[in-house]
Amino acid sequence: MIRKINATIEDFEDEKVLIKIGVLTLEAYPSLNVIRYFKKGDQYEFFASLEISEWNTSLYIFKDKIERDVFESLKKVSKIGPRIASKILRKTDAEEFIQMINSQDTALLSSLPGIGKKTAERLISELSNSFSAYSTGADTQSYGNNNLKEAIEALETLGFQRYEIMKVIGQLDLEDLKTEEIIKECLTRL
Repeated sequence: MIRKINATIEDFEDEKVLIKIGVLTLEAYPSLNVIRYFKKGDQYEFFASLEISEWNTSLYIFKDKIERDVFESLKKVSKIGPRIASKILRKTDAEEFIQMINSQDTALLSSLPGIGKKTAERLISELSNSFSAYSTGADTQSYGNNNLKEAIEALETLGFQRYEIMKVIGQLDLEDLKTEEIIKECLTRL
């Protein structure tokens, strides 16, 4: 099993990235953070997962161990598999996904590719205890409250990425804050 790869990004394609390892150029499926933080020519030690099936061999690469762990957990959920798990991690980062699971947010989960309401409920059911080690401040500070949800939506409307918003929210003490106050606090830190 391949766990890490020291490679150079050669090119980005639609859903794939070409990585060069010595004289070999491999095609891999990257996570959102690989797409977001790396550019052509960057060399990095990627976390990886090699999936071999009867029909296909696919390489998936990740920025860090958390992403790979989420991928490994996702692909074990019935009717998900590595392709859908990869698509999910190309639309949201691992920390945000963990927060969705920990907060049991079926609406956000349902907005991910290949995930409907029933699948979102299955994800929550099967993964609810899987990510307790990765719990963040935002999880423990009532992520499910309406003020926070409204603030997140407003900040996204202003053009901020959810992963940026969630990182800032994890640093805040959200107890008794109104929507406007959450937005104001986030704007000073974004």
